[in-house]
Amino acid sequence: MELVTGIPALVHTVKDLIIYANDVRNTPKEWEEILAHIKNLKYLLEKYESGHKGLHGEAGASRYLDDINLRPRMEKVFAEIEKKIPQKREGMKGKVYHWLKRAEWPVISKKDAKDLQDSLHKLETELGIAINVDIEYISRTVLERVRANEILEWLEGHSFDSEQSEMQSDLQTKMTAGTGTHLLQSKELKEWLADGEASKAFWCRGARGAGKSTQISAVICNLESKWREGVHSSYEERAMGYTYFYITPNCLKDLTASKIIITLLLQLLKQVTSGDSDPNKASFPQAIIDLAGPSVRSGRIPLRQELTKAFIESAKCQQFPKGVFLAIDNLHLLPVQDRSDRATDLIEGIYEFLTEVQRSAKIKLLLCSGNAYMNHFLGDTEDIKPFELAATPQDLKTYLNHKIEGEDPKARRFRADLRQEEGLTKEMVIEELIAKSDKSFLLPALQMKELFNSSRASSISDVLKSLPPTFLDIYQADLSKIRDLQHEESLRAKIAISWAYFARRNLSAYELECAVSFGRANQGGNLPRRMNTIKIDKILDWCQGLLILSEDVESNGEDLILGGSTRVQFVHSTVYELLRDQLDLIQRIEEDIARECITYINETDLTEIVSDDVSSRGWREAKARKYGLLSYSAEMWGFHANRANNSEIDDLAIQLLQQESKLEILLDKLPKGASTYGEGDLLTAMGFHVAIHFNYLRVAKLMVDKGLGQINPETTVQTFEGDIIESKTPLMWAIISDAKDVSEWLVQTGANPNIKIENWSPLHWAIAKGKYDIAKLLLDNGADPNLQTSDKNETPLVFAAILGLLDISKLLVNYGASIAAHDIEYMTVAHHAARAGQLPFLQWAIDQGCDPQAKANGNTTALSAACYQGHTKVVSYLLKLQKYPTEELSALLDWSVQKGHIEVVCALLVAGADTNYPAHGGWVKNQRTSDGVGTSQGVDDEPCYWTPLQRASRNCNIGMMQLLLNYGASISEKSGGEWDSKGWVRNSLGTESQKAEGLELLERWEREHS
Repeated sequence: MELVTGIPALVHTVKDLIIYANDVRNTPKEWEEILAHIKNLKYLLEKYESGHKGLHGEAGASRYLDDINLRPRMEKVFAEIEKKIPQKREGMKGKVYHWLKRAEWPVISKKDAKDLQDSLHKLETELGIAINVDIEYISRTVLERVRANEILEWLEGHSFDSEQSEMQSDLQTKMTAGTGTHLLQSKELKEWLADGEASKAFWCRGARGAGKSTQISAVICNLESKWREGVHSSYEERAMGYTYFYITPNCLKDLTASKIIITLLLQLLKQVTSGDSDPNKASFPQAIIDLAGPSVRSGRIPLRQELTKAFIESAKCQQFPKGVFLAIDNLHLLPVQDRSDRATDLIEGIYEFLTEVQRSAKIKLLLCSGNAYMNHFLGDTEDIKPFELAATPQDLKTYLNHKIEGEDPKARRFRADLRQEEGLTKEMVIEELIAKSDKSFLLPALQMKELFNSSRASSISDVLKSLPPTFLDIYQADLSKIRDLQHEESLRAKIAISWAYFARRNLSAYELECAVSFGRANQGGNLPRRMNTIKIDKILDWCQGLLILSEDVESNGEDLILGGSTRVQFVHSTVYELLRDQLDLIQRIEEDIARECITYINETDLTEIVSDDVSSRGWREAKARKYGLLSYSAEMWGFHANRANNSEIDDLAIQLLQQESKLEILLDKLPKGASTYGEGDLLTAMGFHVAIHFNYLRVAKLMVDKGLGQINPETTVQTFEGDIIESKTPLMWAIISDAKDVSEWLVQTGANPNIKIENWSPLHWAIAKGKYDIAKLLLDNGADPNLQTSDKNETPLVFAAILGLLDISKLLVNYGASIAAHDIEYMTVAHHAARAGQLPFLQWAIDQGCDPQAKANGNTTALSAACYQGHTKVVSYLLKLQKYPTEELSALLDWSVQKGHIEVVCALLVAGADTNYPAHGGWVKNQRTSDGVGTSQGVDDEPCYWTPLQRASRNCNIGMMQLLLNYGASISEKSGGEWDSKGWVRNSLGTESQKAEGLELLERWEREHS
């Protein structure tokens, strides 16, 4: 029976069924006997009914029943059942007693017998379910029914769902005749949606204002309509699910990748509940329930990776047999130029989410952007399926006619002026505007704005003739004014625009003032001072309205002016594309910026800036207000210099990298941490390493030629105060910095791929960074796939197991990596994958021959490692893979109970673990601290052995205690010391309210089961 669609009528809630199932599970043989008696009663009732059918009248039937001795036989069966049911009849036994009581004689009519037979049939079905029920599966159903609204409310509290709904409604109103249908009707979209394999993302691109959002809205509305039509159909017949997110300027302030994914999950849940009278009865995707379980009550937002996994798994579930359509619109609004931590997290989070989603065959990903520079964000164009969207003449005609016929004062005035001009009609104006359009609504809108301008002195005909013929001409007209300025002012304006663009973030007003005040713009070479910099309004005047000021509501931690600062940004995002393409207007942008960066670093007196006070934030904060661009110059100069591809800039870079006095500021801006560069690396680094960090291949080669760098240098060096440090090799630096060009060059010129520094080889580093291409490059050039780390004997395959990198793992095996290798603790890749929760990798490793039962030090198995970390899906997989001895399963309960992994504990109990198995807990009998809690065990102390219930009681974990009691845990057991479970609750680590709740649970259980 499919429990998710309904249960027998006698069970009013799924929660009751779980209670009954637990009753049954505690005494299975007893309930099997009861069920057998019920079947016997049913047989006797059938005999009774047959007697009524075969004989006429109640008298004849009664004689027949007496002849076959039916009455005493039924009474005997009932008496046997009653023996199994205690006096206090609650739960399932109470229900059985209630119905069987009706079997007592006399049965006076055929109808009573038929009713009783039907009731017993239902009871038999109910008991059959209870005896064979899957507790874990039914518990999920309880969550669906009881906590569905909590999940919805939790998701709504962390999403932009209301704003998305408003946006969708607004887009629907824009779907006027002649617009919004081209994408929906296109052959490309239909074929793409019908493709059952993992496919390229569908990229709707086109000029801003081409009607892309409106056309995507048409697709969403179509899918929504199909979903509503099929909502009551079987799962197999349902339409594709649909999700969408429109990035708007209003939501950008609080936008995170997690909030986007939560909004999408909420949309999926609302589709699942659509059409149901009671949303609580809807069957939510298991992945969302698993995600929400530990998060709803705490209100926490899960990790982005957890949310991504839940979304991908939900798209594969039975509720969406045809998969899920996902559209993300207005990608061009993302702050890709902003280098603040918040913006970086947002961009990287969305990119990682889209990358993971794109790999799923069950998700059709459609992206929409009005800017060509999104190429860089989306990655290689071969990963996407471009579809050029453009407004047709019919679309533009409908749009322009609507504008002219509008009821606003400007439109009425325009119509009045138009009537005064001879030889000019509305139709002629529309045709002229369409002839000048570039397949978007934006240019006609700007032209119409000019025609509607109430201050225009010229006639409509003259204005119409003078309108720019293309969209870019509007910006070209502004930029041409910059060329007409005096040389110095023109140069400053160009520098200002260049810096604002290439800084990848919105500069502060002070940074922009500094940008136009140094280098060639300040030939004296004096560094800028706050009191003599050029006023910001002058800069905006130079840039002819292309730059605007935006006020930050509060400081985001990156501001160079304390307390927040005004920031400078482009008035329109299309300016980015224009500046990139119009290299004739701003000559040698990269060269100029690289030269200014290097000049700024060279001319800065670092002795004033570098702080010896280790408690301070150093030079970054000490002089931030005075030297606003120093941080940017030190961090970004190499990227600009590398892209400049100019020999003069390369020479300047080599000169800078040879100055030891400047290395401190350059190295300070490199990333630091366990997976990047350590303190020892920076102490021994040279300019050659900095060039490698920027993937600056030309300069790296020149430095080697000049003897300023080595391919395979001595790596053990003695630093100040006699410390011996192993510094990473140049190849390792290149791998860590993701410097692919330099990595290939170093390997091809003889860099040792098997050297180990600080225990790791270059191949270990490549896998730790998840770099498939570099790993393959190293393997192709002699890297040992079985080379072990010096400290733990971990092979590269172990690193891949921990990170779940299946593609790299298959590559390693193809090059001879041993699937059976183990580390110094005898842990195999199966152990590591299980401990890290990498289920797909674990399944693959076992398929490849890795033994899932192999034991490491301390008898650690893959199962015990997964239990310790609380990876429920891994535990469930291993338990289904093979049968484990009861003693082994029972021993695993101890750590799982301690760490509160209730799902893991449930899985172990279902598999047969004993709830009263005592495990060595490491506490000392008869030795307590003043608060009653045991002290650490000493050498000569007697160890104590805890039962799972004692362990849960000590932690006052009420849910865990209830689960263990349901599976037969003994409250009176004292193997963990002189206290039973109630004693441990009284002396537990819980709060007073938790202790009271725990005691109440245990005492109630004793009363009900005495």
